[in-house]
Amino acid sequence: MTEKLHSLLFLSLFLVLLPHYQCTFSSESNGFSLKLSDYLQKSTRKFGKEESITDHFPDVIRPWITRATFIFTIEASIGTPKSKKALIFDPGSQLTWTQCTPCINCFQQNYPLFDPKKSRSYKKLAQNHPFARFFRRANNGDLSFNASYGSGQSSTGIASVETFSFPSHKRASESINGFVFGCGNNQQGYFINSVTGVMGMNRSPLSFISQMNSTSAQKFSYCLPPINSPVKTTRLRFGQDVKETGNLQQTSFLNNIDYSYRVNLLDISINGHRLNLPNGTFPRGCILDTGCAASRIEGRAYDEVLRVLMQYFSRYNLTRVAAGPNYQGELCYVLRRGFRNFPNMIFHFQGANFMINPENLFHVMNDRFCLALFRDDKTILGPYQQQNVRFIYDIGNQKLLFGREDCSQDSA
Repeated sequence: MTEKLHSLLFLSLFLVLLPHYQCTFSSESNGFSLKLSDYLQKSTRKFGKEESITDHFPDVIRPWITRATFIFTIEASIGTPKSKKALIFDPGSQLTWTQCTPCINCFQQNYPLFDPKKSRSYKKLAQNHPFARFFRRANNGDLSFNASYGSGQSSTGIASVETFSFPSHKRASESINGFVFGCGNNQQGYFINSVTGVMGMNRSPLSFISQMNSTSAQKFSYCLPPINSPVKTTRLRFGQDVKETGNLQQTSFLNNIDYSYRVNLLDISINGHRLNLPNGTFPRGCILDTGCAASRIEGRAYDEVLRVLMQYFSRYNLTRVAAGPNYQGELCYVLRRGFRNFPNMIFHFQGANFMINPENLFHVMNDRFCLALFRDDKTILGPYQQQNVRFIYDIGNQKLLFGREDCSQDSA
């Protein structure tokens, strides 16, 4: 009974916060001057010497990726001696940062703040460092960063260099030396206390994946378990640790827009009915972002999705209800006993079809259910719709691969 009550409370909290938390992809906020198209032309298969910032990277690191309420975190150890941290896994942002002392304004966290003075391997980013051009010079001469996010959170602090450590495929700890990150001294907005910062994983030169100086590292993969699964922790895999099976679909990334992972979205189907949305409905494609809890659809397409879903549910004489304090969404219905006729949805990407099963499309509670998609000015595929799907980001070949999988098995 206690476990069931805990699950219901967890789900209620998840539903309340799901629409609001951490939609990132704000690539302009750090003052970058390098265009993505230029960067990809220089480093389609291999990162250039200028972006090489370490002497050694492990062949295979295998960090834990863990569900933390409604987002996912990566466990990392920072500094010498090691200081354990939990960073939001965010393919939508670029810079990795953690809260540090001294702190002007910090959110509460379950881990001690990182203290640069206690680490023998910590350094402030030097003015002549190849990455110095990406940061602003403060009045005291330090290079500073300003990372801001689409839902209002932000972090500012000192651009720094440190050693990051992760578990490896050999179950030992592997260290990444000379990693450029942000020491956050002033944070604004809401963050849950089980995190200490953000791991940026987009295609910016500063992101975690870009700083891994290895051709094999230009590929990463994850598989997110369902929210109701007892398995909360799986693996983030890189390079040669990523296995491609024969049942994966693939589509290409859109370039020349920003550092986000975007794919070309052509149309949407609901329960086998293609909406036949006009060409150009998704001019900036669909962003993949685990830092944005639930998926977003831009206005014109969202209105059509609502219209078709309301028409679909009208045949079952369900009672529509407004959103309430314990659930969110524009389309909610009273859940009639025994009702199981939930539709599915397909995102038709260029060359691939992404199926969203009913359990990933609706929030279902004891007395009602709501559509787990929200209106926005952009289209985003968030982690709620990514559950039980294997994703492979093949940056070297500029393509995304995906396929259904029981993600609870990816914990070894």
